[in-house]
Amino acid sequence: MTGASGAPLDSAHAEFIQGGVSVILGTRNASMVPDAVRGCGCRVSPDRRRVTVFVDRERAAGLLDDLAASRAIAVVFSQPSTHRTIQLKGTDAAAVRIQASDRRLVAAHREAWIADLESIGYSRAFAEALWGSLPGALAAIAFTPSAAFQQTPGPAAGQPLGR
Repeated sequence: MTGASGAPLDSAHAEFIQGGVSVILGTRNASMVPDAVRGCGCRVSPDRRRVTVFVDRERAAGLLDDLAASRAIAVVFSQPSTHRTIQLKGTDAAAVRIQASDRRLVAAHREAWIADLESIGYSRAFAEALWGSLPGALAAIAFTPSAAFQQTPGPAAGQPLGR
């Protein structure tokens, strides 16, 4: 999974997951009951070793509680127009402080995702309704990817990134 620089993600994967992709976060509680929520963008650290995903704090309350207990996370990033998909997993996920620029990142992510749906024939009104409004209160969850997988439908699905 490691890129040439030693970073877990190469620059192309980092660019992809910060683009107009669908973001779905999953975790579990102590009883192994899963929880999933739609994310609203992400930020990759400059060294590409940490990923921070954003969620609507209200919608993700249960997921945030589960992460506080287990710290295990899986995040799927999928581009609607191509179905290109990758999955990252981590074992050290934790809520972190929102940075001043994060709200702008979330707004830009929403616009890029809407544009991707428009590029394949969906109306802007439909895409906006599907994504929803910008969250009133953001939460940020940071983790170190410990595993990364190609999940685009096809013969390579399930293979580790970089193979």
